[in-house]
Amino acid sequence: MSDTALRALRTVHVLAAILFVGNVIVTGVWSALLFQQRKSLDFRFAARAIVVTDWVFTLGGAVLLVVSGVTIAVGRGYPMWDTRWIREAMFGLLGSTTVWVLVLIPAQRRMLRLGPDQDGELRRVYQRWNLAGWIAAVPLLWSLWCMTYKPT
Repeated sequence: MSDTALRALRTVHVLAAILFVGNVIVTGVWSALLFQQRKSLDFRFAARAIVVTDWVFTLGGAVLLVVSGVTIAVGRGYPMWDTRWIREAMFGLLGSTTVWVLVLIPAQRRMLRLGPDQDGELRRVYQRWNLAGWIAAVPLLWSLWCMTYKPT
């Protein structure tokens, strides 16, 4: 792999990590702030925004992250499963993705279906979504640490 191609892929990889992890963290923060104002705002709008940003930035960033990361690793000749920092970062991503698929997506769908008169249920679903989202962020931060510090 040429130096130019490697630099370009590394740039894409870093930008993808920023999009991916950044969206996870920022969505958790702004939605919590917005949810506190739910008496004066239609939280269903926020739920729709969460879904859109998750599919565009979280999923889009994740796809770019994995594709660029695997391409870099293969191009540089890293044995992916025998390289601890790559393996652990991938397991972190897998753990976070598992929470996203099993808890976050169903909770997002539920929030979208709830009506304005279902505030109690919305609160429960949102709190479950928010807690699961922060739990899912932990392995992402571990992955980011592994990619940055490359423990052996």
